[in-house]
Amino acid sequence: MKHASLVLRLRSAVQRRARGASCTLIAGLLPLTLLAVPSAAQGADTAQFVVKKYDIKVQLFPTTHILEATTRIDFVPQTSTSQLGFELDSALRVQKIADATGTDVQFQQEGLSLKVILPSPVTTGQASSITVSYKGGLGTAEGSPVEGLKLSYVGPEGSYLLYPGRWFPVVRPGLNRFTAALHVTVPTGETVIASGTPSPPVNEAGNTTYSFEFGQSSFPGTFYAGDYSVQQENASGANVYLFLKRGHERFAADYGAAAAKIMSFFSGQFGSLPNGNLAVVEIADDTAGGYSSPGIVALASRGFSSPVNEQLLAHEISRQWWNCYVSPAAPDDSFLDDGLALYSSALYIEQSQGETAFESLMHATAIGALTHEESAPISQAGSLQPFTPQYQSIVAQKGAMVFHMLRWVIGDDAFTKALHEVVRQYAWKSISTQDFEKVVEQASNEKLTYFFAQWVSSTGVPQFKDSWAIYRAGDHYQVVGKIQQDLDIFRMPVEVRVNSEGRRPVNDRVQMVGTTADFTVNTVTRPTRVEIDPGSHILKMTDTIRTDVEIARGDQLVAEQAYLEAVKQYQQVVEQNKNNSLAHFRLGQIYFRLHNYNAAAEEMRAALDGNLQPKWVEVWAHLTLGKIFDATGQRDRALNEYQRALQTKDDTQGAIEQAKEYIQKPYSDENRATG
Repeated sequence: MKHASLVLRLRSAVQRRARGASCTLIAGLLPLTLLAVPSAAQGADTAQFVVKKYDIKVQLFPTTHILEATTRIDFVPQTSTSQLGFELDSALRVQKIADATGTDVQFQQEGLSLKVILPSPVTTGQASSITVSYKGGLGTAEGSPVEGLKLSYVGPEGSYLLYPGRWFPVVRPGLNRFTAALHVTVPTGETVIASGTPSPPVNEAGNTTYSFEFGQSSFPGTFYAGDYSVQQENASGANVYLFLKRGHERFAADYGAAAAKIMSFFSGQFGSLPNGNLAVVEIADDTAGGYSSPGIVALASRGFSSPVNEQLLAHEISRQWWNCYVSPAAPDDSFLDDGLALYSSALYIEQSQGETAFESLMHATAIGALTHEESAPISQAGSLQPFTPQYQSIVAQKGAMVFHMLRWVIGDDAFTKALHEVVRQYAWKSISTQDFEKVVEQASNEKLTYFFAQWVSSTGVPQFKDSWAIYRAGDHYQVVGKIQQDLDIFRMPVEVRVNSEGRRPVNDRVQMVGTTADFTVNTVTRPTRVEIDPGSHILKMTDTIRTDVEIARGDQLVAEQAYLEAVKQYQQVVEQNKNNSLAHFRLGQIYFRLHNYNAAAEEMRAALDGNLQPKWVEVWAHLTLGKIFDATGQRDRALNEYQRALQTKDDTQGAIEQAKEYIQKPYSDENRATG
């Protein structure tokens, strides 16, 4: 979205979802997906056994950041084996492991890898169990599977233990679905929120134990604990329970109502969940921006705003269907949750904010998809390096575009029917790309091998060219033309729009197979212009889109703090189009960040003299100029720029409020954020 693209991201703790994730993690205010990190434990042992259930007894000691736990793991061997491989946060140290008879067994723990060595091989298909006892400190990101990002934390201000954080021994993260019994002991006065049916809390010696039973096969290994203000909102047939930090109760009504509306909308689009209840939990800003586990959506404090951040909330709630309810069968199928969750949030934006907002969001998604589209096809997601822009671009963003194009090909009714069938047939199960293709073909009564071969198994996007001529045909005009593109296996319906004098445009749907397609369109008045795919139903490249892609690549370099490379990237755009305000603005942001105030001011002036696209560039260029003048001791000039910012009446990303703030108190160089 253009609002989010305004933010200068200096650090990208989470760029990608690694292979085999469960539910989504968000690093910022927009959905950035994150998977679990494969480790040595995920090698040869990957398919040797399946975990059926975890029974976890865990006690938190918030003042010392200590977690102490005993976890029974019920599993079924898929092959005869004497070694079991798991992943466990390396800050947690195993004290002992016992087999099903209670006999201690050997183990090896190195980094995230935990290898259990059984005294004798377990029999294929015969259920067995082990019990693991462990403890450790979870006060920092040390030991986290994602470097620099806390996914498991125990502390007096509130604790969060996320499934991707590996706070209990995990196998094949995001792929091995399981049931769970969870018993959490915390200091009395704290509340625990977890997936499943709760039992009455038990108080004993200054502690309270909360128990939950989750009997469906999913990813329920997440819980939150702390001092929460609890409120309930009933709307649109859903019960939403909000667990907010003290002092943030003002967000309850709006977020509760919005969550209920989103739940109702998705139930209509995908089918109802077994339980209409949803918990929305506020968590700290020092972790992922959002996470979804069965029945629970967690948002970092920065995710609560007025008005409600609908895209973020919808994205997280959609995870109740994609992947908590239905999950990918293999890492190569990851677009079935990453891409579908992103597109689901866009569907809600289309319904709640209208077509213009939807088109803007899908345009931004297409740009993201094209930044690395050529790196690999979607079907090779498992081979992509975790936590890279390539994975985000190909699996989440191109994945979302695949669903957008599929909807265009088969129509809204068949698309909705297909998603309903996926949920009906694969509830509490995993689904492969091949399974999904079969469901869509049955729902649409169309053979779609070509579509999945082109957009999932292959790389490449079309760049359309058109030629046309006008003929007078009695009392009307006739436009006869040809569409061309270079992809040999291309097959898609392509929309052709003919604009004519004094009349509404005439649209035609042309079935294009191969590199060329002919079209003929009749109009009453003289045609003036022909547009190919004006509704952006197809992921394609144009000269304008290419410029946007180049800027997006520069943004990714900024996120990685590769400023020199980012400057070169933006300068290439400026060389091609000196009127590009966004490229000048991005350059100005970097120079401002680096205290090169003269160069920053020069680029902000160039941005204001350019095409002023997107529109928010104007207000933020004035704001940044004001900060430059404040930072260089020119208060009168700074005030002038802040007043000009106010005159735009553009409050994108809180610009107006910030201008008012700096009019009252000069910008200080101690705070160097540029938006």
